[in-house]
Amino acid sequence: MPRVWDVPVHDSTRVRDARVAAEHAAAAAGLDEQRTSAAALVATELATNLLKHAAGGRVVVDVVAPPVLTADREPRPRVQVTTVDHGPGIADVSAALRDGFTTTAGSLGAGLGTCARVADDFDLHSAPGRGTVVVARIGVSEARAADPGPAARLRAGAVNVPFGGAEYSGDAWAWVRDGDLVTLMLA
Repeated sequence: MPRVWDVPVHDSTRVRDARVAAEHAAAAAGLDEQRTSAAALVATELATNLLKHAAGGRVVVDVVAPPVLTADREPRPRVQVTTVDHGPGIADVSAALRDGFTTTAGSLGAGLGTCARVADDFDLHSAPGRGTVVVARIGVSEARAADPGPAARLRAGAVNVPFGGAEYSGDAWAWVRDGDLVTLMLA
């Protein structure tokens, strides 16, 4: 069963817990010190944003397969940091990803942009008035340089949350691509 770190973030002490969860997941994924630091930075920035902009939410950290499968490389695990909130949402996502954009006095406005730059894969979906979901994946150093090319534009991922605050989730998912055929399995 996959180990999942589920960190509710409703006060500043939980930001540290999100960072520690990312460090533990990085160790489980075999990331080096530099990529472990990147995972910790992403978890810290995203957890801090939950407090600043949404009055809290949750950070879910786990170890996942790469979102793009290639035939010529062995898939290497990545740390996935997901945040979910029910805050005000982000009206202009592209502006929020630019360095210097902030809605909070005294903030540098570099958090989301930094997360997008250091992560191998970064997605953000926001619905104004309903909340925001952010997913960032951080892999081994060479994963950043590996571009699968236009033939592999299809990506897949999942958020795996343990039931009732348990440490492990009994659920799993996997996918395989064979040419134009994609098979997805949920268990």
